Amino acid sequence: MTHTELLEIIKNGESSGVEFKRDVIENHALAKELVAFSNFDGGIVLLGVEDDGTISGLTRPDLEEWVMTTCRDKIRPGIIPFFEIVRNVESGKHVA
Repeated sequence: MTHTELLEIIKNGESSGVEFKRDVIENHALAKELVAFSNFDGGIVLLGVEDDGTISGLTRPDLEEWVMTTCRDKIRPGIIPFFEIVRNVESGKHVA
């Protein structure tokens, strides 16, 4: 995803297919969002974005490993989501 595509998604706000979350979310809450999208027709969870669209950035170390572990341990059957980090969306702030 490019910076432009990401900023457009954020500008359009949350919807039935887009959810904004801080990366300090509990693993069971993330799993709940991912299961909802899996049962729907897919979707995007943006970590590092506040509900109002403000970019807070990523703070959790080893975020990709944490997301994948959450998907393996908290979801049955397990899922493997597409994971990507867009760097410097705002100066020094990354979004996953």
